[in-house]
Amino acid sequence: MRRNIIPTLLLLTLSASPATGQVRVVGRVIDDITEFPLSQTRVSLRAPDGSLIEEKETSETGTFEFEIRGVGAIRLTVRTFGYQMNTTPLLYFDARKFFQVEIRMDPDAILLAPLEVIAWSARPENALHEAFRRRVQTGLGVYITRDQVEARKPLLVTDLLREVPGLEFETSGNGSRPSVRMARATGMRCSTQIFVDGFLINRRVLSSDGYRAADLRIDDYVSPGSVEGIEIYKGLATVPPEFLNPDADCGVIAIWTRRGG
Repeated sequence: MRRNIIPTLLLLTLSASPATGQVRVVGRVIDDITEFPLSQTRVSLRAPDGSLIEEKETSETGTFEFEIRGVGAIRLTVRTFGYQMNTTPLLYFDARKFFQVEIRMDPDAILLAPLEVIAWSARPENALHEAFRRRVQTGLGVYITRDQVEARKPLLVTDLLREVPGLEFETSGNGSRPSVRMARATGMRCSTQIFVDGFLINRRVLSSDGYRAADLRIDDYVSPGSVEGIEIYKGLATVPPEFLNPDADCGVIAIWTRRGG
């Protein structure tokens, strides 16, 4: 029996709120089993009565975005080949101006006719790496490419990050690997967000003084030899939609591995 797939909803109120009556919905669609982003997936924005408001397709990284005016609640319907259709519960906006939504799609086995391969082409570039290279062109963050990694030959990933202005490093004991954070986040109740191949690896955990990001050491997760590229965003204004979350104001570091997923 298949389990019910319910979207994960993360709510965030931005310091610079959109215009009155306007709500921004940013989301990502992923495979529920592999957690790989699903591109070219049709996302339908619907009113509470089911009527269609707007439709969009997800990007190569599985993301989509809607700007909504004049309605107090919506639901999202998601369809793509090879997966069961998924419909979210009603999302009530109330006074919120920003919604972040993650929708997980359940693979649906489809019987296909026998296939005979008569030609082939070179393997296309990984879509996640291609999106990384496009963001490099925007210049909104600080970027480290594979060529730079090979030129520097670092022992640890944090050795690469030490050359980036505005980062701080903390070592908890002798011989331990350092944690990294944005200098501007010192004293704030959130930690710099760390993504590896598009997935947040230091989600917030409950502690004695409330919710905080889990402590981790980047060097325990990724080695320089596996790095394809790194993105560093020091403030909320420069963070791309793919990495927005409630703690993005404390900065984001996104690492892409050579396998890419």
